[in-house]
Amino acid sequence: MDIANCKIGIIGGGNMGRAIIKGLCTASSKAEITVWDADESCCKRLKEDLKIKVAQNNRELAADADIIILAVKPQIVTPVVNEIADLLSARKLLISIAAGIPCRQLEKALAQEVPTVRIMPNTPALINRGVSAIAAGRSAGKEHLALARAIFSSLGETVIVPESSMDMVTAVSGSGPAYVFLVIEALLDAAVGIGMNRDLARTLVLETVAGSTELVKQTGKQPMELKDMVTSPGGTTIAGLAELEKNGLRHAFNEAIKSACQRSKELGK
Repeated sequence: MDIANCKIGIIGGGNMGRAIIKGLCTASSKAEITVWDADESCCKRLKEDLKIKVAQNNRELAADADIIILAVKPQIVTPVVNEIADLLSARKLLISIAAGIPCRQLEKALAQEVPTVRIMPNTPALINRGVSAIAAGRSAGKEHLALARAIFSSLGETVIVPESSMDMVTAVSGSGPAYVFLVIEALLDAAVGIGMNRDLARTLVLETVAGSTELVKQTGKQPMELKDMVTSPGGTTIAGLAELEKNGLRHAFNEAIKSACQRSKELGK
């Protein structure tokens, strides 16, 4: 099965569902994409904005599609799977992007051995700069992982991981953008707090964060090594870093990651 010539059905037209559709439309003009969402106004916008087919309901979508992507909230994944279970088979591929929901939970609702893949994308996928971790369920083989990777590569980078790592992935890259946004917000507010114009502060902070990230990627150096390059003895940077350490920035990130990972585990129970 090649995604360029297969039928892809997406249940859920929210931010991530929309990002997947846009990525697929850019990457493969031949892919036949259908979407369904419980919100009729959402379906109408998708049809008008992206010129794609909208199913009448999720059962119509599941019956017709070769690949079904569940882009819905974790709380409603199982009910949705229950509704379409009898329409799935070993010839189809079921992909879920719901945080915390393991493949085994989806497989319990399926009478047949349906290939199932679990994926954790993140919000930078909205601009094709995301990273998606992909894990295979019990009946998914290499060809199914390849299909999933081909789809989500249109949204940015992809990595294959064992499903046992997905709660950690969710805590780091799934929730990670929110942590970065908070850091950006804090830097902006601190800059304004010392008297800087907010527009200037926004430019300086955003370019500093983006440039620093790219420097880590391009040089291949460890962040600690690059941090030391910026830090002169008795200078301004070491004074600022000392305050961050004193106020527990490192500890706060450790606790945030642990809490997010635990919550992901709880969602899967």
